[in-house]
Amino acid sequence: MVELIKNNLTILKIFFLIFALSNCTNTKSINKVSQSSDIELYSKGLASLKKGNFSSATLEFDKVFLNYPFSSLSSNSEIMSAYSLYQKNDIKKAVTKLSSYIEMNPKGELTEYAHYLLAMCYYAQVSDEDRDPSTSIKSLNYFKLIITKYPNTSYAKDAKLKMQLLENTLAKNELNVGKFYLRKGAPGSSIKRFKFILQNYQNTSIIPETLYRLSEAFLMVGLKNEAIKSNALLDYNFPKNDWTKLSKNLLKNKYELNQQKDNKFSIINYFKDFF
Repeated sequence: MVELIKNNLTILKIFFLIFALSNCTNTKSINKVSQSSDIELYSKGLASLKKGNFSSATLEFDKVFLNYPFSSLSSNSEIMSAYSLYQKNDIKKAVTKLSSYIEMNPKGELTEYAHYLLAMCYYAQVSDEDRDPSTSIKSLNYFKLIITKYPNTSYAKDAKLKMQLLENTLAKNELNVGKFYLRKGAPGSSIKRFKFILQNYQNTSIIPETLYRLSEAFLMVGLKNEAIKSNALLDYNFPKNDWTKLSKNLLKNKYELNQQKDNKFSIINYFKDFF
């Protein structure tokens, strides 16, 4: 009996020794993973990004930020993580991360880029002019902020180009809504839309058609003099435009139109008078 107990104790000792060694090995393995330096993790993130593996890149950059919050690479990693999410088209998470970064680092070294990337996140969601324009408006506002806060940066130059495209998209959206009201026999509502375009998107490509449609709407409500003025403005500022050619047939009394042309309307003066 005593000998049996001794044998059992020996077996137990061997079992606990094996368990301890196994546990020690696992701990060393875990420590080895957790002890990857910030540089190593950041490098892995860059390598994944280069390969187009954006999920892996996001994971590695987040490890740097979480495990080494005081590292010089921490801020870079947070931005690179947001960029990886943007590339993966995970826009909501990218926006959340960038917004948080800007709030915590209002004057950080990478804040201007964070603003630009945030604008690009909304810009990436912009669809054609028949869709909800809310993302276009948000993107436009962020690009305006970049031009205001960082006017001498390369981001500002690109922001100006993007703003032109966005303004054209928003102007087309307003024009399409205005034309919809015209088709539905609601010229009063369409006039409001066309006025809004002339007031807010004067440098867009759809101004000629807007003036033409505005003349149509004025004629529908019996405001012939206003229609003549709108046509005169169209003819004076865009003499070779296709919409100007169409406007020739819009009013029957060409004499009145020519008489109004002699006033040499300019867009700015017309706006002062008109609005």
